[in-house]
Amino acid sequence: MATTQKSAYLSSDLSNRSKLYYTLFSPENIPIKATLLIVHGMQEHSGRYAEIAEYFAGLGVAVLTYDHLGHGRSVREKRHMGFFQLHKPDKRLISDAEMMNEYLSEQYPDVPHFILGHSMGSFITRCLLQKTNNQFTGAIITGTGGPLPGIGLLKGYLSLANIIAPRHRTVLNSVFTMVNNKHFRKEKNYSSTSWLSLNPVNREHFAKDELCGVPFSNNAFYTLFTIYKRATSRNWAATIPLSFPFLFVSGQDDPIGDFGKGVMLTIDHLKHDGFKDIEYTIYPEMRHEILNEEIREDVLTGIHEWIFRHCG
Repeated sequence: MATTQKSAYLSSDLSNRSKLYYTLFSPENIPIKATLLIVHGMQEHSGRYAEIAEYFAGLGVAVLTYDHLGHGRSVREKRHMGFFQLHKPDKRLISDAEMMNEYLSEQYPDVPHFILGHSMGSFITRCLLQKTNNQFTGAIITGTGGPLPGIGLLKGYLSLANIIAPRHRTVLNSVFTMVNNKHFRKEKNYSSTSWLSLNPVNREHFAKDELCGVPFSNNAFYTLFTIYKRATSRNWAATIPLSFPFLFVSGQDDPIGDFGKGVMLTIDHLKHDGFKDIEYTIYPEMRHEILNEEIREDVLTGIHEWIFRHCG
């Protein structure tokens, strides 16, 4: 089925100093069954989700993708890549996601609304659901993780670094890559992007994309771990109704998900707390970017079937 694409800019900043680049993928000549807001991860951009958005639009799901502050085409000057903002950047990322969903819902007010958050986007999504879960019919969480030991101390250090040198490209970039990659160092085709995907084509595309992999500033890491801590606290879902549907999708070899353990701990906590509609798929041997592995067709089929089952 054909789709139309509309790209433009929106801003949740009342001073209008920063605008977010977005693209709306609208189904053509078929009934619109639902909407899907896609919230991308760190050091990437929404353009990487265009094929996925077209896939869903072809099934009757209107999709909106957008670039976070400091990412992709939401950045006016390259020097601002990997930097969010000085004042309450974590709240800004969450309010941006809320604004994008409001815009998408206004275009299609009479259908169910879903959200898909990947990696950093999964933690933004989990924080967003804490206050606006009534705006969604369900959530798909990919590339997520559980509680991180020592995150309180790390957040404290980054809070100070964010005050002293917010735009400095921190050594944490190298540490982040090293920690995530240590499991894969003995592989024949090892590279700095090995942890991202088992699929070598996807790793190559990421490495060659000038809008991907730009080192984070102190400000960006402070924002990331502030959101991470809030999204993975033991009671992070306390304000969400127990009937709210979740679908977790992860690769078994995703280091962000602690090789499945962090994802399953999150799911176990939700079930223990009484959540009644939790589904998950952990794909063997797959890694962090489960949406870009060679089995992507199977992954997307599972997601769209789950969405349609929850359209009511």
